[in-house]
Amino acid sequence: MKSFKIKNWFIALLVLGLVSCDNEDFFELTNPPEAPWQSLGELEKAPIGAYYTLSGNGGFRVMFSAGRIAGEAYADGMNLAGTEQGFPIDVDTEEMYNRNIEGTSIALFDNGIFRNAYFAIGHANGALDFIAANDGVPFPEEGDDATHRIEGELRFVRAFAYYYLARIYCPVYPDDTPRLPFRTNQATNFDEAKSSAIGSANDIYEFIVEDLIAAKDLLPERYDAAIHPEAYADGRANKFAAAALLAKVYFHMGRYDEALAEANFVIEENGGDYDLSEEPVEAFNKTGPVRGKEVIWYYALWAGDGLGGSSNWKHPRRFAWYNASRERAGGLEDNGSRFMVCSDAFLESAGWQNADGTESADAANDLRYQQLFIRVPAGEDPRFESTRDYVWNDKYYKAGDRLTNLPILRLADIVLLRAFLRADAGDNAGARSDLNMVRNRAGLGDYDGSDADLINAIHNERFKEMAFEGDRFWYLQGARVDIPAGDRGGSAIPWDSPLYSEIPDFEVELNDGF
Repeated sequence: MKSFKIKNWFIALLVLGLVSCDNEDFFELTNPPEAPWQSLGELEKAPIGAYYTLSGNGGFRVMFSAGRIAGEAYADGMNLAGTEQGFPIDVDTEEMYNRNIEGTSIALFDNGIFRNAYFAIGHANGALDFIAANDGVPFPEEGDDATHRIEGELRFVRAFAYYYLARIYCPVYPDDTPRLPFRTNQATNFDEAKSSAIGSANDIYEFIVEDLIAAKDLLPERYDAAIHPEAYADGRANKFAAAALLAKVYFHMGRYDEALAEANFVIEENGGDYDLSEEPVEAFNKTGPVRGKEVIWYYALWAGDGLGGSSNWKHPRRFAWYNASRERAGGLEDNGSRFMVCSDAFLESAGWQNADGTESADAANDLRYQQLFIRVPAGEDPRFESTRDYVWNDKYYKAGDRLTNLPILRLADIVLLRAFLRADAGDNAGARSDLNMVRNRAGLGDYDGSDADLINAIHNERFKEMAFEGDRFWYLQGARVDIPAGDRGGSAIPWDSPLYSEIPDFEVELNDGF
């Protein structure tokens, strides 16, 4: 898979309800309802619609940006730039940063993740129900390979949506507390729609695993022009995307052996489709149907939704909160909404900053720092009265505002995940090899520390590699490592601390399941 590109056509899933009335003759249908899809060509539009729904309604509702904020704000890699210097801090993000949100419903999640995820799940459920009702092959005269791929894509989207929901709204797995509406089929009437079963983290994670195992089995390894439609050429999930996401889910669940097997598959069996041969910036500076060599799955921001002008593009603008890009709009001076800055704790752990706040000599040797971060000296910020140097993330908008593709799954993530899993299993040689693969790509030499410090070195390398991609908090949970305080002061908190949001009031009030 290379990307999921939103085409200039969109399919809305038709929901057929059941109506009862004393005067039933009045509602008698002249033409009986038909199935939503009358051909394989029409069914091909189902996954397009499912990917589209992941991106929500408008740029501020894209789940990828909201989810990444959570993964950073709860963790230790960021700080809040000072309001006394004019930086506009978002209240929800401040609540997350202060780690006091237990029992709080964060609107950022409700709009950016809850609504969009269930929109995607409902869309996928409708098409999957249709396929299942026809014994997995609704159009046998047209073969079953295409239907299997479509089913795999729909299962992948559904699993991805539930994974975001589980991380944001559920306690850390394992936990059997009923928390989330758990819809595995499309509702056929209003009463069904408002009375969902309520699932726990245990229920939902097991369901995610089932979907991803099936998706991996059903999806092809790559696009083949001889058998696949052109729309699949640079869009959507393939077998390696499903395996990469499954590796991350298994890791989060603490099922390390299974996570290692999936990581091995992605790294060793991809046939050269994905590698770390390019510099780090090449994963983040692409637009259109192009990807960096390490990018397994990405969201393309260039095509829009086909419904109008640029205001309808699915553009996750909240990245501007934690990204200071000279490429965005007219330059750094136009990026005035930022306030989530690199923490001193992160910069010092990375070896990019000295204890006195000055840039270290080692910073010049790391391509990630040089290519994907910006240091703005005190007094030189064009929009704010900065009284100190700040280092900002600069991974987003690098091909221009509303244009840059967003990597979601990339190989460095999976290689470093395997490094940890190997070290945890006692395979220090294999873990060093993986660690060095990422270090060397960043322009650094091999790790020369002891085996006793190897796992901490892997944690630290991942800290640098995945910073501001929404990874840190969820990674520490999966590794069962307590969450450091960062710049907050005080001590670390347990990895399974109850940092999750309450279900939105609008859902609790409507859904009889609660």
